[in-house]
Amino acid sequence: MAVNVIKIKRTTGATAPSSLNAGELAFSGGSGSQSNLGQRLFIGDPANSNAVTVIGGNYFSNLMDHVHGTTTASSGLIVDANKSTSELRTPALYIGTSGSDTLVTSTAAELNILDGVTSTAAELNLVDGSSAGSVVNNKAVIYNGSGKIVGELATAAQPAITSLGTIAGLTTSGALDLNGTTIDIDASDDVTIDTSDTTGGIKIGAGVSGVPVTVGHGTSEVTIGDNLTVTGDLTVSGTTTTVNSTTVAIADPIFEIGESGSDDNLDRGIKMKYNSGGAKIAFFGYDDSDGKFLLIPEASESGNTFSGTAGILKANTEGNASTATTLSTASHSIVTALANLATVGTITGGTWNATAIGPTKGGTGLTSPGSSGQIAVSTGSGFIMQHLDGGTYS
Repeated sequence: MAVNVIKIKRTTGATAPSSLNAGELAFSGGSGSQSNLGQRLFIGDPANSNAVTVIGGNYFSNLMDHVHGTTTASSGLIVDANKSTSELRTPALYIGTSGSDTLVTSTAAELNILDGVTSTAAELNLVDGSSAGSVVNNKAVIYNGSGKIVGELATAAQPAITSLGTIAGLTTSGALDLNGTTIDIDASDDVTIDTSDTTGGIKIGAGVSGVPVTVGHGTSEVTIGDNLTVTGDLTVSGTTTTVNSTTVAIADPIFEIGESGSDDNLDRGIKMKYNSGGAKIAFFGYDDSDGKFLLIPEASESGNTFSGTAGILKANTEGNASTATTLSTASHSIVTALANLATVGTITGGTWNATAIGPTKGGTGLTSPGSSGQIAVSTGSGFIMQHLDGGTYS
């Protein structure tokens, strides 16, 4: 019996036939590569006007001729039974479904940081869905490009946070304990510290004795919006201290003003402002220029020294007024001695408790009125008290 051999079109080269009839086959036996058509099986495609179409060839089967799961150069990639392969190299890696995949931009060196990481898949999945710079529920927190996190740490406790960058906003529902070597709170807008606790309130520097507390810059304005109680000593260092209040109460019985370290040639006392046909000042205090106390109703001031016409002091005085020239009030209840009294007005009442006034001063020189029936009789140098006696006769 004769053996029939069916042969298809063929070539030892690496090119496709110029044409094929519908369903006609052809094969190129030359060495195949990506740049030629060697080792390909062709067919005339009846559905495409008999176009010469590659449908196979040992070029393609050779690409899969290796152990599954072993990545082979210039061959197809076939995973093993565990969907694994020995190695994979690519200039760009996209993760995700088609149309929503994301390019992995990390370098090999950056990815190698994970070498030795023992995280589980569940732990790594915490990164899935996280957003750099934002806090996403149930996801890992990642700094943004500026090293910041915008969001809320809402768990009941955050154990041992050793370092935080810039926090744009922080809200706590429980206790917040900041314990570090240096804690710096800086803002470009308002900083508000408030509490609804009217018993414990807000305490600053109250935990350790002797801790210096500084409030305000050297040129800033510090305002206390409510009552202020100072339980220790108060030292005010500045050029001007202004107290605008309706009542000032000082319990200290001694009010100390000025310094005594050296002679500064400055007056000491009280400067009073008032208006009487214009703004005026009065001064009452120690005049350093003559070492006396001075009252000036309309004073002039120059460098904490005062000058002007001395005023009249309205008061009940007691003691020695040796240099007084005029007692101008109508009544003086107690005057124990007047060395040289030039004039006296009308004395309307009182009791004379002094030595007798002599005849040359308008008196009698007598210290008693004598007995009943006696009269004052001049002796030429004074007066004596005598009875008028006409004598006897027989």
